[in-house]
Amino acid sequence: MSDRCVEVLPEFIRNNYSARLVEVGSGRYSGVAIALRSRFKVTATDILEIDAVDRRLKPIYVKDDVTRPDLRLYRGACLIYAIRPPMEIQRSIIELSERIGADALIKPLGSEIVEDTRLSLVNFRGMPMYIMRYEKLSVNRALDVNPAARRLVRRS
Repeated sequence: MSDRCVEVLPEFIRNNYSARLVEVGSGRYSGVAIALRSRFKVTATDILEIDAVDRRLKPIYVKDDVTRPDLRLYRGACLIYAIRPPMEIQRSIIELSERIGADALIKPLGSEIVEDTRLSLVNFRGMPMYIMRYEKLSVNRALDVNPAARRLVRRS
């Protein structure tokens, strides 16, 4: 994962969210989850055993398969996000977000296009990402009360 992603994605999340987060598919690329730990309650999930995952995640890591998720791990999250998730699990991430009432954020690999009508393309500081907003949650409230955030995120 690039240093730019570790800098920009946490900034976007800090500007738009204020509660519990879950990173899906953390694996060996844990910089974003680690950068967010000081301000948020973060849970990092992956299908790998902890020995195959960045050891800095150990205090917040839970093994889980997003295609057959343990919903208890995700309840209460305002955002479920994934960095460069394989296309075959992107739909599962979005559906899980809908089931628990959280926003979904997918940071694709390079110029990959995520084709799901529930997602809106957002460009934050030159970094493309796709977001599905669950209408009742924090990013929408933040946009309503924070004019700076409203300019950063193009509403769908």
